[in-house]
Amino acid sequence: MGNIRCPFTHLLILDFETTSEEANCDYPFEVIQFSVVVLDVKTNTILENVSFNKYVRPVINPILSKHCADFTGIAQESLDSAATFREVYNQFVNWLNTNGFAERQFAVVCDSRQDMWRIAQYQFKLINATLPSFFRQYVSLWRAFEAEQDRSGRKELLEKTYIGKMAEYYGLDTTGRAHDSLNDCKTIATIVQKMLATGATIHINEVLVCSAVWRKRPAEIAPNWREDFREAGRIYERVMPLVVKPLRNGEYTTRDYGLCKYCKTGPEVCGKKHRQYPKELYEQERRTIVYARTAGYY
Repeated sequence: MGNIRCPFTHLLILDFETTSEEANCDYPFEVIQFSVVVLDVKTNTILENVSFNKYVRPVINPILSKHCADFTGIAQESLDSAATFREVYNQFVNWLNTNGFAERQFAVVCDSRQDMWRIAQYQFKLINATLPSFFRQYVSLWRAFEAEQDRSGRKELLEKTYIGKMAEYYGLDTTGRAHDSLNDCKTIATIVQKMLATGATIHINEVLVCSAVWRKRPAEIAPNWREDFREAGRIYERVMPLVVKPLRNGEYTTRDYGLCKYCKTGPEVCGKKHRQYPKELYEQERRTIVYARTAGYY
């Protein structure tokens, strides 16, 4: 079986679904589904009876766009009766405590940096709260998978999504509706199982920090960034207070838990204010950046 760096007892496979608008990346997205599946590290077993799955009622855009409803399969009625993100997050913390998942003893796994860096960071800003410690270091499974391909060999992969490509690589059947957070969590957990069973190393490979050298250079703004998710990501990287720092195997220890690699402080300080405020970005972009203004970034 593969190796898991750092003394984790469990891996918490986490996935979010968010509101979206077709062909518009300048959109104040909100979490509408919050799901977690648990993998026992010692036995490499998915705990079938221990999971977390809640719909979340959006506040800024309470009515789903047709694109979002079609994409996620989530009914408007499910959100109308759901709790807000702050309430659901508190339920998640209670769920952690009820199931004995103590901080520093579990690691969060997501399919890529988008869940923690972009979605979670933005959602906590919307409710005027700092990103909690256990979301600030995580396993980006896509990054781990890329490293694993270098070890075990690459294949031509036809699927379009990260989850789809990883499942295709290992010959795994995906069940349930795509873009349902709980189904995606189950698929990701199965991929982790397979990776560990075939000798892969799973470790904390990304952390969120408040400063990066490359952010000191002037931002280059593509005219079509609102229609191009990749180009929009370059804007998000400037606007978000925290940015991703990749880690090599062995660079993270539990002493680093929740602490920024640059300012050496925890969530009560780091990320609360923008250390690299992108003033030149707001001056260059004559049209209002809607998602930044909505979150109060400027």
